[in-house]
Amino acid sequence: MDSAPVALSVGPMNCSVRSYSAAPLFVAMILGLVGCGKSDSTGGGGGRQASGMEKAAQENAMAEVKKHWTKQSEGWITARNSGSSFAPIRFLRQCRELNVEGVRTDDLSESDRMNGLEWAGEVRFKETPCREVGDQGVLLDGMASISVFRQRGRWTQWVDFQPEPVRIQKVKGNWQAQQDTWLLRGQLPGAEDFANAGVK
Repeated sequence: MDSAPVALSVGPMNCSVRSYSAAPLFVAMILGLVGCGKSDSTGGGGGRQASGMEKAAQENAMAEVKKHWTKQSEGWITARNSGSSFAPIRFLRQCRELNVEGVRTDDLSESDRMNGLEWAGEVRFKETPCREVGDQGVLLDGMASISVFRQRGRWTQWVDFQPEPVRIQKVKGNWQAQQDTWLLRGQLPGAEDFANAGVK
């Protein structure tokens, strides 16, 4: 027996799928066979080449990352405080590399474009070894594949970690990155941050 056609709206940018039978569409979505983005370009080898807007998105996302991380000989470092002003939990987080893996472009609706939205999507970063040092706590906020505890004066072991994507959009000629994301929550470390962590 045929199912009635349905119209579904999926995701934050109004990705629409119309005139499909409900059951097969649901199964396809569960299996990841139906995507919302127009493209899923890669920053390196393999896959199709990134468009001009996608390259600009990569560049602007990386420029935003560099406002929060500084590159040193052993990798990229950011200073974090996961506590409060009354009870700070300060530490340094280090990633061996911060390399773009790919870009996913969202579909824009007519209303999005009328509101000045020119491009929207996310920039994904490659998995990288990470480690931390500083006030006591769980490495990578407990999101690592193993439980490792951070301490002052000694870096934790390296653990492979996949940073979450940076959501970015271009509105009326200006690029904007969502700040409440893993790569953008820290700040550039200063001498006081290294002193507090007990490392140089």
